[in-house]
Order: sequence, then C-alpha cells, then structure tokens
Amino acid sequence: MISYNCLVLEDTLGDQLAIEMILSEFPQIEATYVNSPKSFLQELPKKKYQMFIVDIILNDSLTGIDLIHSITDVSAWVIISSSMESRDYYEDYKSLKFNKFFIKKPIEEFVFKTNIESFLFNKQSAKAEGKKVVEDNFVMLKQGNYLHKVIHTEILFVETSDHATTVYTPKCKYTTYTSLKHFEELLKDLDFEKINRNTLVNMTEVKRINVKENFVEIDAHQIQISRGNRQFLIDKYTDKTV
Repeated sequence: MISYNCLVLEDTLGDQLAIEMILSEFPQIEATYVNSPKSFLQELPKKKYQMFIVDIILNDSLTGIDLIHSITDVSAWVIISSSMESRDYYEDYKSLKFNKFFIKKPIEEFVFKTNIESFLFNKQSAKAEGKKVVEDNFVMLKQGNYLHKVIHTEILFVETSDHATTVYTPKCKYTTYTSLKHFEELLKDLDFEKINRNTLVNMTEVKRINVKENFVEIDAHQIQISRGNRQFLIDKYTDKTV
C-alpha cells in the first residue's frame, strides 16, 4: 500500500486529538504532529510531505499562513483550519500555489473526511494515469514461441518487403506480418517519418543525411530517401542547418 506523509500543526490538544482520530481511519496517511511554528519548521525538511494540516491562529507571532509560505512543493495539499470564518483570511491565502482547503473549527468530521478522500482520490488517479502512460510505450513482437517487448523509442526503423515487416533495433531485428500502416499509426506521436514507400524511420536516431545521393544513415544502415520525400527532409532540418 502506498503511503503519504502528512505534517499536522495544531497547538490545541483537543483539536489535535480530533484530527488524530479522523486520520486513524486512513491507513494510507502517515501523520507527524507538531504544536509550534518552531517544531513545524524543524520537521519540514526531514521528509517529503504530500499534505499539510495547519492551524491559522497560533500562540506565536507567526501565523499558520506565514508557515505555509515556507512550503516549496506546490503539488502539496494544504488544509487550513481556524475558528474564524474563511473570508477573514481569504486575501492571505488566495495566492498560495497549492491545492488548498479551509475547515472551520470545531472540526466537522464529514467535511474533514471529504477533504482527505479527495486528496487520496487525486493521488490514486494520478498514479493510474502515470501507469497508463508507461504501459503504452511499447509493442510486443512475436518471434517463434516468444513475445518480445520492444520500447517504441528503441526502434530504429521499420521496413516492409514481400508482405513481411521487419522492425530494427540497435541489438536485433524482428520480423512480423503486421502491416507498415499499423506501425505508422502506432508511432504517429513520436518522431517517425516515412522516407520511402516501404520504410518508416525514427528521425531522432538519424546521424547523417546524404542530400546528394539521397539516403539517411541510421546505426550501420543506409536507407534510401524517395524523390518525393527528399525536399521534405531538407526542409525539416532547415532551422537546424548552419
């Protein structure tokens, strides 16, 4: 189970106990409790905190708003608590670059839990989206009894000949009967260009372009550029030519 660090600043024992009781229902939240601005500032650099729960009115010259300005991670979530109305502090905290929420004391359990659940839902959604991005960056190529995982960016070029398609990587090549059109669609968001009717090239791996004899060099291969694509490739790199 993934856990998230939470730093709680509350200088009233009763309110701290109320927060502890609610957070105890969320095992994903690992809370650290402090009761003064000094201990808050001492604890802040010790861990990467994803959430902060901060009382505004403290028995100190510093306020909770002052302390929040010392948080540098703008992706953190901040729950601000006070017995005052939120409008009393609106001008102070509206410019804070965090996901921020206000809860009024005495703390309402339902409102507080809703904020925690929103935080967890956001983190889980972001994790799932990140996992999806990672999982979508490869293709499985069948060779005999094996399926080989090939990362899209490891592909040097894809070439079709006699109804077969060959995928070249720096270490080996794989032959499949999947159409070149399929690979064009699969790799359309990357820097792959069809430089002749039968070849799709990873342009980030091209080392040299021979504009006289019309071929590109990629790894140890020379790949012919069709007449119709020659000018396109020259124009593609015009801004980089010195």
